[in-house]
Amino acid sequence: MVSATTQLKLLAPDGKKRLADMLDYVGIIALGKEFPGKKANRFIDWFTFSDESIDGKSKTKAYALFESNLID
Repeated sequence: MVSATTQLKLLAPDGKKRLADMLDYVGIIALGKEFPGKKANRFIDWFTFSDESIDGKSKTKAYALFESNLID
């Protein structure tokens, strides 16, 4: 079976790093489109906001924090 996910090592509550499946930006949008409906459309609209909006800036900060944890 082929997956659209990527495995990344994340810190688990027990302090160990474990592999976890992740979707990238394109994968998240594709997943949202697989489940059409009001909630999915609202999520896609929120997720694809401009980087200049408040939500966009929050998303940018979240990605930066996430990427800094990948380097460890």
